[in-house]
Amino acid sequence: MHELLIALGTGIIAGIAHVYMGADHLAALMPLSVGRKLKAAWLGVRWGVGHSMGVIIVAVIFLVVRRAVNIDPLSEWGERIVGVMLIGLGIVGLRAAFKHKLHAHTHDHGEGDHAHLHVHTGEGHPPDQRAEEHSHFHTHAALAAGTLHGVAGMAHLMGVLPSLAFPTLKESFSYLGGFAGGTVAGMAFFAAAFGTITAKLGQKAPKMIKGSMYAAGAICIIVGVAWIVVPLMGYELP
Repeated sequence: MHELLIALGTGIIAGIAHVYMGADHLAALMPLSVGRKLKAAWLGVRWGVGHSMGVIIVAVIFLVVRRAVNIDPLSEWGERIVGVMLIGLGIVGLRAAFKHKLHAHTHDHGEGDHAHLHVHTGEGHPPDQRAEEHSHFHTHAALAAGTLHGVAGMAHLMGVLPSLAFPTLKESFSYLGGFAGGTVAGMAFFAAAFGTITAKLGQKAPKMIKGSMYAAGAICIIVGVAWIVVPLMGYELP
């Protein structure tokens, strides 16, 4: 039991470190979580679950066929796919920032004035329907992007390969479970923190959250371009 707990704890630490050491991970969630407060944590969970599944599936396949397949070309193309995905998410974020109209209303409930942030898309649908469709899109986008990111990013295998060092299968699976849990927790925390901070900024100055949406989309595109260009220049990705 002691060995299993050590493997589990090591996996959790590795999963959290894996999240925060990858600019691509954080950039992918920024356009989706901006201004969504604690609801963004659910996006982080969905992204983390998809990412973990993708990484573990590829790791298992790699372990089975590693002697028959040259992984280097796959790794190069995988990172390019990640770059294209990040650019796509960034464009979606910029489009959302352009279409959304944000403003704050001040209300007095007897305990002092406070502001509520309101978001409008400018499309011809009822607000509740727009909000529900927007939420579903973000949820599905987070899961899909996380899965694609995990499958396509061959460099992510480095995070799960330490599972091979454990002497028993139980310890290896404990590590993988911890790695997945750490990834999910790390992404959920980042998404919730980023969403809450940008939402509070938007309540004080509505234009700031719109600016945050533009900034998040731009950062995502920049990281995506870097993920494609940097390897072509002969440098290794972080």
